[in-house]
Amino acid sequence: MPTIHQLADNEVPEAARELVERVKTREKRVFGIDTLSNIWRSMTHHPEYMKANWERSRATMQRGDVPPLVKEMVASAVSIVNACDY
Repeated sequence: MPTIHQLADNEVPEAARELVERVKTREKRVFGIDTLSNIWRSMTHHPEYMKANWERSRATMQRGDVPPLVKEMVASAVSIVNACDY
């Protein structure tokens, strides 16, 4: 299985730095974690791709009747059922 080198905070391209901070702020608020998750960190190599996924995530996770944590749990359950390695 191929792996993606995870960039350290000081290696993140300038074009992705502001978005990294926005993602970290959201993950702190929603999940109580202080670090950038590996899935987001792996996208820092391609800031345009990261931005597109951030916008998709924001659209999917907008406030509504279902809390964001429950939406993340459903996404995790679907990944497990589909035997996703990550």
